[in-house]
Amino acid sequence: MQHEGAESSMSTRRGEAPLHSSICWTSAKYPPPYGAQHRQDALWEGGNEALPPMWQQFKTSSDGGTLYQDDTLMIASGNRPLPGVRLDDPVAQGVPGYEWHISPLGRSYFVNHNTRTTSWKKPKPERPAGSLMPECVIEGHSERIWCLAYLGTSGNIMSASEDGSIRQWKRDGELVGKTFNSDGEAIFSMVISPDETMVICGSADGRLRLWNIEDGSMIDDLWEGHNATVRCLDWSRNSLEIASGSHDGTIRRWNPDTGRQIAPPIETSHGWVRAVKYSPKGDKFMSGGNIGPICIWSRDGKLLMEIKGHDADAWVMSLCWSKDGAHIFSASADRTIRKWQAIDGQELVVLRGHTYNITSLCLTPNERYIVSGSYDYSVRIWDLDTNQAVGDPLLHDDQLCAVAISPDGKYIISAGIDKKIYVWNLEAALKNVLGADDDNVKLKGRPTQPRVVRPPIHPQKTGLARYGHDFFGNESDHVSRHAAPPASPSSIIRWLTSIHFDTRPANTSQPTKRQSRYWNFNLKWFSGGHSTRTVDVPLAQDEDRYGIVPETDAEAAAAMERTNSNQANSAMQSGQTTGAQWSQPRPTETHQSTGARGEFSYEVTCCCYGFYFGRPPTSRQS
Repeated sequence: MQHEGAESSMSTRRGEAPLHSSICWTSAKYPPPYGAQHRQDALWEGGNEALPPMWQQFKTSSDGGTLYQDDTLMIASGNRPLPGVRLDDPVAQGVPGYEWHISPLGRSYFVNHNTRTTSWKKPKPERPAGSLMPECVIEGHSERIWCLAYLGTSGNIMSASEDGSIRQWKRDGELVGKTFNSDGEAIFSMVISPDETMVICGSADGRLRLWNIEDGSMIDDLWEGHNATVRCLDWSRNSLEIASGSHDGTIRRWNPDTGRQIAPPIETSHGWVRAVKYSPKGDKFMSGGNIGPICIWSRDGKLLMEIKGHDADAWVMSLCWSKDGAHIFSASADRTIRKWQAIDGQELVVLRGHTYNITSLCLTPNERYIVSGSYDYSVRIWDLDTNQAVGDPLLHDDQLCAVAISPDGKYIISAGIDKKIYVWNLEAALKNVLGADDDNVKLKGRPTQPRVVRPPIHPQKTGLARYGHDFFGNESDHVSRHAAPPASPSSIIRWLTSIHFDTRPANTSQPTKRQSRYWNFNLKWFSGGHSTRTVDVPLAQDEDRYGIVPETDAEAAAAMERTNSNQANSAMQSGQTTGAQWSQPRPTETHQSTGARGEFSYEVTCCCYGFYFGRPPTSRQS
């Protein structure tokens, strides 16, 4: 289970780079090679007794479980990060054949057993051919985006980011007005007033800031009360109250006109409060967090009901009410969406399909569909009449933190760790089914490339960004290194079968009408099949969570001898040929005095083999 932006015990303080290892960090251009995943001493400050830089640990539930989180990649493991220890984040395990490890210098990397390579880049599921593309991709934030909202009057989009800013956009990506800056403090929550004139945000410093949307000015002073990150906010429908939930475990309620608390804080059993929502009538509200059930509270702060059903140690990450207040919807780190009867907490429906934490959900205006976003990189749409997912998943390049839907119900917006806002057409998403009988259906309405809008980015030293983008040295994606060549020549077979033969005579300027020709290649002398095989890596266990066993001295000597032998053979072969080359097919034509059509013949040379193709002459009838 993954958790974000937490205050917790850290062996290396956030905002301070390691002293003695800073040079080593920037020199680590490539991850350890494939096969080097064995136990060794940590080289970061504090060694094996300390956490790597920009990692943190925290308790996850009432049973005292501990998670270790890489704040750079926003992934967490139940295993303590040490070189050679296989970590167990579902992001890596969701892609078959991957393992998550940490280098001796403290940077996460990933082992791909399918290709026998290693990479700094976090694995992601393959995007199927024909996947629906967003209508627009909006870029401008410099850190992950935690919150999204739609303005009903203008149809504009508002986004809040860990870069400490709130921005307003048109649906085509144009930036509207000035950027709202929160004095460099990372923003984790945001909500718009019912009359859409104000927006309030919660920050990592525990403070709330109220803004005028029209001119971008901050209203009054900072609202203070929480002593940890404000992770969720909601504005009552009658505009009289604002509720905030924090990692300090409390819910506080505020008067929007004065910025003062209207009641004593509610000490919850959630640990960290992750979600809070007022009922449509405003007479009660509900909350959820990383511990315990969903709680329903009266307006005066009394606990009315506890709703249990999600896994006990799984976060409740998002909540919403139906318009009539009769039903509650919840999303959890147990990878389910559940529908409850609000009057008694009875569970009515469980929706399953996501493969990782579900972070956000919202209802369409007609309440026919519910939309969810997940750390599994996808947005999914669920039909509440059939209680089934409809359309195909809408895919991001990284984990999602927020989804919202336009007031007219036509567009979905989603955002997350990749710092981008994706704008999706709901109607196109419902029609886009890759399993349709007609292969062309999956391409209808799909733009060849989404429009990407990139306003200028003004870097700010805020949140985790204070290290700068050169903390790990060269941030470009490096080509993964192969430890061994492919096991068989299947790539050559695929190349051979893709060759196109042009059967025109050499002196023909215009294309001649093609005739069916069948070239019978016997490729049995190519053996081996596919060069790679998908490997399913099970969850790490205590007894087998140490990665690949290092080779012995005898094995190393044998491997070196094989390498020298291969190099010698390669040198001998290079004197004979520079590699497999195809000669251009050479057509020839012979003319006969009798008027018969000449014979076409083709000669192709490949890999020192010659192929001859011919067509017998045919007589021309007078």
